[in-house]
Amino acid sequence: MMPIVRPFIYLICLLCLGVQQVWAQETWDLKKCIAIALDKNRSLDKSEWGLKSKEVDIRTAKNERLPNLNGYTNVYTNFGQSQDIFGNAARNDNFNGTLGFSSNYSIFNHGKIKHTIKKEELLLAAGQEDLAVLKREITIRVMQHFLNTMLQREISHAKDTALVFAENQLQKVRKSNELGATSLTILYEAEANYAREKEKSAQAHYAEDKAILELKQAMGLGIDVELTVGDQLDFPFLETFQIQDKSAIFNRSLDTHPILKKYNFLNESLLFDKKSIAAQRYPTVDVSLALGSFYFNNLTSRIGNIPLFRQFQGNFSQQIGLSINFPIFNKHAIKNALQKNQIQLQENLTQLELEKETIKQDLEKYLLDLANFENQYVSLSQITEMSKKAFAVSLKSYEAGRISIYDLHVSRSNLLAVESEWIQAKYNVLFTQILIHYSIHGSLD
Repeated sequence: MMPIVRPFIYLICLLCLGVQQVWAQETWDLKKCIAIALDKNRSLDKSEWGLKSKEVDIRTAKNERLPNLNGYTNVYTNFGQSQDIFGNAARNDNFNGTLGFSSNYSIFNHGKIKHTIKKEELLLAAGQEDLAVLKREITIRVMQHFLNTMLQREISHAKDTALVFAENQLQKVRKSNELGATSLTILYEAEANYAREKEKSAQAHYAEDKAILELKQAMGLGIDVELTVGDQLDFPFLETFQIQDKSAIFNRSLDTHPILKKYNFLNESLLFDKKSIAAQRYPTVDVSLALGSFYFNNLTSRIGNIPLFRQFQGNFSQQIGLSINFPIFNKHAIKNALQKNQIQLQENLTQLELEKETIKQDLEKYLLDLANFENQYVSLSQITEMSKKAFAVSLKSYEAGRISIYDLHVSRSNLLAVESEWIQAKYNVLFTQILIHYSIHGSLD
């Protein structure tokens, strides 16, 4: 049996290792990173529990329409002596009890229950928009870290290319020095340049690792998960995005932003809360129903010593009542509640206008940044091409002995600096375009 089981176990282990290897080599795109971040975020879980609580509040408000039903029973006994109105003393030992049901139902409450239900439903809608705001913040944070990871990776590649070039130059200089064709000064300069490029490459890889770590933390992933982001975005904004009319962008952003929807729902809920409070000024009509019976047994004279169930049957009674309550004076509680409601409504309206101004200001900044970044990208693209040509000429001049190795390193460093700035400008354009797109449409689609 054992010779058969062991190969089977080994096969399972190999399959598991293979699955882990595939998982580790999986490439993650932006939308998948956002989806995982939304799925694992604890703040979202907390907000969703808050929404469930609001759903319970709605059911509670709706249940106010239903009648209540209470059952009651009590049993007690009296011992001792008492006097009647003529001053005669006698013992009054007895045993008695009651049993019954009572119910109340609100016939008229001037719409208080209806307005309360509507208020709770609007509070739930506001809570859902609050959840959408949180998802929006998480999405933007993941986008920022994702693009930063791509940025740092491209910079690392550029620094690695510079390191390879410096290493090749160092090997050539060493061979030339060994043949006596190159001085020690040139060799030392080549070694120093290689050391500098090696340090730059190490720092670039550190920045890349840090960017990946920050992305994993934003996604809520564990340290044991290997994360490799894709080389391309799902949407080539750099080629297709066009700036629309500013007023159209502002209006579209205001229509789709969840924070504004949240405050609109909150303001509507306050209006219904105001109606619910004002309803307390009007009379209410309730109907009540009571069914019950009682039992009494005089333990001294044995009067009323009738069997329990026969007494309950004989003493059974029903009562239907109608009560009308007129509010006369409630210490200005309703007046104060209405004033507080109005203050909160004005506070929310002011906050709503502040949010609109913040959204507009952010969009104005994004549009201004985008114009600047696009100009930088175009200029740096041209400068990068010229720097590449200049470096190619410097390399040929160095090989021809017309310039020193120091001049060659300066030319290569200038090219690397320009390439880094060009990469940074490209991702600045991408991130700003995505922010504007997301502000307009509320999604990445």
